[in-house]
Amino acid sequence: MIKKFALLTLSGRLPAFAVVFSFLALALIFPLASVVSGAALVSVTLHAGLRNGAVVVAMSALALTMACYAFFGNPVIGLYAAIAQLTPSLILAAIFRSTRSLDITLQAAAVIGALVFIVLDIALPTNAAFWQQVLGQIFEPIFQAGTMSPADVESSIATLSEYMTGIMVLSIVLVHSSLIFLGYWLNCVAQDNQQYKEEFKNIRLGKVLALLALALTLAALALQSSTLAQLAGIMAILFCIPGMTFIHTLCASMTNSKLWLIISYLLVIFVPQVIVIIVLLGLFETFFGLRNKIN
Repeated sequence: MIKKFALLTLSGRLPAFAVVFSFLALALIFPLASVVSGAALVSVTLHAGLRNGAVVVAMSALALTMACYAFFGNPVIGLYAAIAQLTPSLILAAIFRSTRSLDITLQAAAVIGALVFIVLDIALPTNAAFWQQVLGQIFEPIFQAGTMSPADVESSIATLSEYMTGIMVLSIVLVHSSLIFLGYWLNCVAQDNQQYKEEFKNIRLGKVLALLALALTLAALALQSSTLAQLAGIMAILFCIPGMTFIHTLCASMTNSKLWLIISYLLVIFVPQVIVIIVLLGLFETFFGLRNKIN
């Protein structure tokens, strides 16, 4: 089933467009469908090159813009959704195709994310006020329910709004980096190739990026700077990937390895705070080679 889907996606521009656009449109109702459209785009770009990937993005953006105009009377929704969801995947897929290195691609994702955050922070100095307004609308039911005092809710919103831009950029970096793995996996499935397994196991993000993330974290703590804290998070978040490879290696050395691996992923999905522990594992793995010690 997966192989048929992968082969269909890679069989030409029109099938690729049909797959990417269909799941992109479905994502307007079911957001998780954007994962499939992004992975399909990555797969196409790796297989057929940046030009073909860009054509698929342009066709999908035009089609979604027209569809949103026809159904909602607002073409901007479709154009924004297509560009926001597809462009980061296209850029990272092009980097991966050029370098053939997951390590370099992930490092580039972290650096690009940090640069985007810096530009947004400089260009939009009222970001916090914007997020405070948005979060106020989201948390309005809490005001009405009276489960928290108005002062506590306002304090929480004010604090969270200071970090929301960084959280959004961090999330985009993590999601689109994950789509690189999914798209690469689809490519390998289409070719009956198991190479992705070895490359995933051997990911190394490098000590330079790890030291930069740690330095930014220490500076943020010392200076009580929300800007530096957000930058630190963006630079550090991708260390959850070597952290997960360590967990894969650890689980493989245990009895009932598949069960432990499933439990690990369920914890990540349902207890988001666990991601902090996994990032720390990834940083420790970078400096001390924990996987090699288990092997």
